[in-house]
Amino acid sequence: MATKIDLNHVELLEWLKALDFYKNELRFWRKHLSHVVTSNTNKDILREAEHFQNQVIIQEDQIDIIRHDVKQLENRMDDEFEAISKGGKVTQETLEIETSLRERMKVFEHLYVDLKHDYYTFLRKYM
Repeated sequence: MATKIDLNHVELLEWLKALDFYKNELRFWRKHLSHVVTSNTNKDILREAEHFQNQVIIQEDQIDIIRHDVKQLENRMDDEFEAISKGGKVTQETLEIETSLRERMKVFEHLYVDLKHDYYTFLRKYM
């Protein structure tokens, strides 16, 4: 069972690294959007830019929420690892939290990639 815990810990670390990457990428999006806003006066362009600015805020919030939940799960698994080393086992609740978080991460990444595609399509048109 310890190897499963180790594997799960690696997965959590991968999620944290991915979330850090997305957060850094969103910083670049902000810079590009600022350039579009300061370079254009067309209301349609500005409306689209505002849409993406709002999406950046939403994505940053989602990253923070998921990151927090990943860290909580990591702490929970660390506690349970101690129990396992003394003959205990991972609780069903922890496994359910992990499964739910894995699904949330999958959905987040899917939506993020779709948004990224739309964002770069927008930039190609107006930069």
